[in-house]
Amino acid sequence: MEDQDRWVRLEFSNRRQLARCLEQRQRRILFYPAVGRMQLGHHLDVDVAVSELNTSIPLRVLVVGRRARPRRRGAPRGVYLEIVEADAERYQRLCDLADGKWQPGQLRRYPRARTRLAARYYVPERFHSGIVADISLRGMFLRTSGPLLEQGQGVLVRVRAGWLSRALELEARVCWLDEVESRRGMGLDCFGPAGMLPRLQHLAERILRRHTLSVSSEALNPGGSTAGTQGGG
Repeated sequence: MEDQDRWVRLEFSNRRQLARCLEQRQRRILFYPAVGRMQLGHHLDVDVAVSELNTSIPLRVLVVGRRARPRRRGAPRGVYLEIVEADAERYQRLCDLADGKWQPGQLRRYPRARTRLAARYYVPERFHSGIVADISLRGMFLRTSGPLLEQGQGVLVRVRAGWLSRALELEARVCWLDEVESRRGMGLDCFGPAGMLPRLQHLAERILRRHTLSVSSEALNPGGSTAGTQGGG
C-alpha cells in the first residue's frame, strides 16, 4: 500500500525559522508559509522537521486559518495549524527544540518519512506480514503483530510498493524494538545486498519529495522585510 496523502512533512532549515512560526503558544498554533495541500477544517498528520538537526516531531493538526492576502508587507501567505490536545506534550517539545532547550539524545544519520508499505520478513521457518511505517535511505520501522527478533539479529525483508516493478529484498539488522501494542514492531538498519540499497534510497527519496514542504528565508520575509508573522487568518 502506498504512503497516505494526508501526511505532510513540514521542513524548516533551522531552529530560528521554526521559532518564528510557533505563534500563540498557549493555543498550540504553528504557522506554516504554504497553502497548497491544506484545506481549512481538515485534520492532517504532519512531521515537523528541522534540517540542521536532522530530526522531526510527528503531530496531529487541524487547519484553523489561512492567510491568503497578507495585511501588511513582510507577512507571508500561509496556514495556521492547531496541534490537537493529545499532542500537547509534543508541541511543547517542539517549542523547547526551537528555543534551544531540548535536543534529541541521538541525531539521525538520515531523514525519515512516514509511509505505509506492505512487507514480509523471514523468521524460520516462514515469512510473516508487516507494514513499513517509516523509511529512510538506510533503514525502516517495521510494524507487525508477528514475532519480534532480538536486538542485533539479522533479518530478510521484502518490501512492496505499487510503482515498483519488483519487490525490494533487503538484508537488515534489528536496531531497536517497540513492544507497545498500538505500534509494535522493529527498527531496522539495512546493509545489503549492495545492488538493492540504491533502490531503497530511490524509494525513500521519492516518498520524502512527495510529502515535504520546505520553508525558505524568502517565504518568511517576502520583499526582504524582517517583520514577524503575527496576524489573523
